[in-house]
Amino acid sequence: MNIITNKNSSWNWPWWIVASILLIVTLIVFKVNSNTWATQILAACLGAIITVIVTRLLLSEQSAVDQKLRSDEEQSKRNLEIYNAKLKVYSEFVSKMYEILSDGKVTKKEFVDLRIQLFGQLSFYANDQILEEIENELFKIKDPILYQEKFPFVFSSITDILRRDLFKDSTEVNKMKTNDSVMSLWSRFENIIKSYPEDVTNREPEQATTASDQLTTEQVSESTHQDTICLNNTFWHFAMWGGEQLDSLSKGDKVYELNLVEYGEEWRTNLMGQVKKDDLIFLFRSGGPGYMGVFLARGWRLFEFGDNDACIETVKIFGEYERQYTNDNVEGKTQIEKDLERSDIYQSRADGATLCSSLIVEPLAFARAGIGNPGGTYRRTISRYDHGYGLMQLARFMAIKDDANNYNVYENKEMGCNKELFEEILASGNIQKAKRDENGNWE
Repeated sequence: MNIITNKNSSWNWPWWIVASILLIVTLIVFKVNSNTWATQILAACLGAIITVIVTRLLLSEQSAVDQKLRSDEEQSKRNLEIYNAKLKVYSEFVSKMYEILSDGKVTKKEFVDLRIQLFGQLSFYANDQILEEIENELFKIKDPILYQEKFPFVFSSITDILRRDLFKDSTEVNKMKTNDSVMSLWSRFENIIKSYPEDVTNREPEQATTASDQLTTEQVSESTHQDTICLNNTFWHFAMWGGEQLDSLSKGDKVYELNLVEYGEEWRTNLMGQVKKDDLIFLFRSGGPGYMGVFLARGWRLFEFGDNDACIETVKIFGEYERQYTNDNVEGKTQIEKDLERSDIYQSRADGATLCSSLIVEPLAFARAGIGNPGGTYRRTISRYDHGYGLMQLARFMAIKDDANNYNVYENKEMGCNKELFEEILASGNIQKAKRDENGNWE
């Protein structure tokens, strides 16, 4: 007879009825006559029934334990499979995000491919809350072409969202400031990458964006209608790192700086030290605008960071003075602390940078919409700029200097340009304004 008829731990009700009846009959018989043979038989039956009940209890409990173990094991196996699949999809999505940043810009096609991966794979594992958080981050990018500087920050936030979903049961991992850590690491790699393939102080354009950008000196002269195509100034290319640079230039505190950061390197700072008084610096922004401003060099500032908040600041104003300040474990706002609040726009000191440098400049012209990128691609933060291409830049800036909607403003903020001095420089080189065709393109 098979007494285990149910797979769960509950007992079948007939056994309880039979056992109860036999127990009552046995008690009655014992009470009437405890020496009859019927009593002995009933006692034996009662013993057998008790044995069966105890055995069934033990078997049922063991069966329940075994079943729970099998169920937990199967569930754990399913959870592990789902976790591994989610980890693979999340990792691939994060890798895809940072892969499209590898060349310093994001194209519309790359953004569309990322969207396909988001809806084709990631949305299968991410819940509604995760998708909503990702959507909120991506909404910060209104245009993948014009908002290039936002991508690293948005991608870092999305990385943090996916990471928290994967490790949501780990309290230690949620204590870490992932977003700040990712951006710090990305920034360090970005600065190191910009130094390759070699650290030279004078570098020609790598490759023009289009064939029309590769112009000869004769073409430059013709396009700007110049009899003289030379200025005594040296031209420099300076690539801004993000929107913080423009924000710092629009503060209107009469101190204008072009800022850069180094992590264990010195080549940018050394190159900055080669800039001389009245050299012309062109400010570049990737992702559409191209060159946005032109400045006169007036000096430079250097912060050297050491251990335990030690810092040395050196300030040089060309033809006037060079001063040095020290700040080693001091309290209160020293001159260094005040200058750091204004000049360290990337918060590099807290990020572990070794050097924070800036060119002290006088703004000459600023084009909110940019003037494009004639003269090929200069990928380094700072480098000497080809003289012929620099003249083209000046001719384009001259063409828009009377446009109130474009010149001298940035998001309704004055950029402190000096139109009179700019026109004097243009006149000294006999530079005339560039022209546009009927479609608005530069001729």
